Formats: sequence, structure tokens, C-alpha cells
Amino acid sequence: MVPIEPPRPELVIALANARVAVEDHMVRADRAGISWREETVSELLWVHAHPYISCADFNRKQENQVGADWLWWWVDGTGECFGLLVQAKRLHHSQSQQPHALLDFGHGDGEQFRRLVSTADRLGVPAAYIVYFGGIEHRYGLSCEADDHTSQCLPCKRRSVSVITSLQAGLLLGGSQRDAATGTFLYSKPLENLVDPDLAARPVQDLNLRNIDMELRKFLLTPQVGARRVAKEVFRMVAEMRMGQFAAAVADRVELEDDAIFTGLPLDRGHFSGPYYPYIMRGLRRRLPDTVQHVLDGKPPPEEFDGVAGLVVVYC
Repeated sequence: MVPIEPPRPELVIALANARVAVEDHMVRADRAGISWREETVSELLWVHAHPYISCADFNRKQENQVGADWLWWWVDGTGECFGLLVQAKRLHHSQSQQPHALLDFGHGDGEQFRRLVSTADRLGVPAAYIVYFGGIEHRYGLSCEADDHTSQCLPCKRRSVSVITSLQAGLLLGGSQRDAATGTFLYSKPLENLVDPDLAARPVQDLNLRNIDMELRKFLLTPQVGARRVAKEVFRMVAEMRMGQFAAAVADRVELEDDAIFTGLPLDRGHFSGPYYPYIMRGLRRRLPDTVQHVLDGKPPPEEFDGVAGLVVVYC
């Protein structure tokens, strides 16, 4: 059974240590002229975050077809959980005299992106990317641009392993790969920041705060723990991007299934491909799906996991 334990502040340290190990591998490979791969880096991340992360690896042949989409579930001591369908992407650079960073969300004429989003819709969770930016010395100009930025800038080092939602990535598809790299570095969030209590204490600023129920407003404006903290930080990324869009908020609402923690949600979509409240909040559930425990117990993945390369469970 998935252990039901108190919230784990040590998870921040575990993810930070895993990020350091991953960054070391990427930097060493770059210096040696070796092309590091998303699959290898992901495995290193999970290994170094053990035992706070459990994994179940599915069919390797299937992984080539679906673009290495892994179903992540963040589960806490109350049993509440937050799901994400995650695809790994790595930073590349142009082969020119003045190389610059490149990031390709539109691989295969966008088919890989569409398949990720479609599979997430079927599973009832949001889709996201885990982006491996590599070491600071191989980012070709990408930085936080803070006045006190240095070669050892912690916010920049944390971004070696970052997360961005498919709603955000979808807006970057229409531009160049260079613009996608710059925009992703700006709008993504370091993986360990999703569980950092100091950062999650900040209220979320959103254009629709007046159009939501009191409990949901409290969720966005007050500190959270466990799965709710992760969901809040993922939502924050989208809400901050929405704040910069010149589209009016709407008052129409939709009702999610009862298993969702927040059910009555606004249908405002801004410039995104769909309404962002239900898209993110559908992943926040009252209990972990039975199929997840089924897989963790060593049984074959059920049919509903078709198109998924593996399962990752994070105990938060």
C-alpha cells in the first residue's frame, strides 16, 4: 500500500540533491562532448530522489511511440493527490558560431504535443513537461537576469530541472525554438520549488479570484501542504502567465466530478487552448486512483494506461 504519513519537508532536500546529481551528469557530458538523453537524466533523478519517489517502468517499445510520457502522482499523508502526465524535454543549442538555446515542443509537426495532451485528457489530469536545462555554462544566455546574478546563482541552478504546463508550452509552439527556450526559462518552475514551503506560502494572484468559491479562493491565497501545495504551484505558473494576457475574464462555470477537491470552476481561458482552472484542478483528487496502487503492487498496467511509458509516485 502507498504509505500514509505526515507531510515530508525532507522532500525539498531530496529533490535538490537529485537535481545536483542530474546537473553534474549533464555538465560532465557536455564538457566531454557527449549528448546526454532525457531518459537517462530522468532515471538519475528518480534514483537520487528515492525513497521519496517510486517508479514503475512500462513497455519500452511503447515509450518510443508516445514520447516518453510518464504519469506522475504526488500523494500526501492525508491520501489526497495531484496527477500530471509529464514528458521530458532537453535544451539543445544551435550549431553556429554564436550558439543559442533551442527547445522543441513541436516535434513531429506537433503530433507529439497533441498526443501528450490527448492522453492527459483521457486520464483526467493536466499535461506538463519536465525540462532539463543542463548546467549554467551551457545555456547560451539563458539566466534569471537578476542584478545580483552570478555563476553560482541558486535560482538559475535550480532551473536545471524545471516544469512547465502544456497550456503554457502550447502558446510557445507558434514561435521559434529559440523563443520557446527563452519563454520556457521565464515561465517554468524548478521541480523542487513545487514543494518548497517558503515559496508556496505566497498567495496566487489571478484575474478570476472574484469569480470563484470561498474555499478555492482560500486555497489560492493561503499556504498549503502536500498535494495541494503542488497543485497550487502548478496553477501559479499558469495564473501568472494569464495575468499578462489582454483577454477579459469570464464568469461561466463548469462542474468537475465529485472526486475532484474543487468542483465548481470558472471557464476563463485567456489565450490558452482551453479553460485553465478545470484543466489544472482536475488533477487534484481526494484519493489516489486504485489503478495506481495496482501498478505499484507489481501488477500489469491496466488498459487506461495505454500511451503511458511509466508511473512515478512522489510522496509529498
